[in-house]
Amino acid sequence: MDNKRKICEINIKQRHSFKKIVLLILIITAAAVGSVYAAMHIKIETIRSDAARASKILSEEGAASAEKIDLANALRTSTVNEVIKGESIPSYSTSQIMDLDVSKPSGVTVSDLKLVTKGGLSGLEEAFYKAEQDYGINCLFVMAIAAHESANGTMCFRPNNMFGFGSSGFSSKAEGIDVVSKTLANSYLSPGGSLYSGKTISSVNKKYAASTTWDDKVARNMVNYYSIISKKHNDALNKLK
Repeated sequence: MDNKRKICEINIKQRHSFKKIVLLILIITAAAVGSVYAAMHIKIETIRSDAARASKILSEEGAASAEKIDLANALRTSTVNEVIKGESIPSYSTSQIMDLDVSKPSGVTVSDLKLVTKGGLSGLEEAFYKAEQDYGINCLFVMAIAAHESANGTMCFRPNNMFGFGSSGFSSKAEGIDVVSKTLANSYLSPGGSLYSGKTISSVNKKYAASTTWDDKVARNMVNYYSIISKKHNDALNKLK
């Protein structure tokens, strides 16, 4: 009797163990199936996303192609406008020149200067341009002083001194341009400079020349220079439009 009971208990335990094994297998299988399904879902969504992105790109490229001519025209117009803005040189009235800050560069080129130099100033364009680059001073202002004080570089009261500056001469006109430009920039046009009264032609007139009409004559030369250079620039830039 005891043997039969023991055999029965063993059988019951084996059945329970078998059920646990089966249940564990089912759980593992379900988990595996779920993982596969999740991976497939992610892949499908990725494919859908890629397809949508590709469709958008194709649409944008199609639109870009359709607007290619308009885009080219827009770019050309923009480029021309930027060139005109960067290369234009204004002309000024006498009153505007009188109000101009001559401590700031004019922005002209050597070629521009060749349009307005004459007499003894011809051939000195590089020297005037270099002075503007070195000291930041408006080189047309410096040239206007030389033109007034020396009849366009033809009458120097001291050797190569075209500016009525000081009491001595210079080794060359180019040296005179450099020295006078540096002095104007540092002493006459810089706040704190020993001869500073302001940054306009009239301000410089107070300490540079005894004549009270000196500024008018220098300004007249500058008005003429800007007018000639501005016209040349505008004629060239109009061809781009």
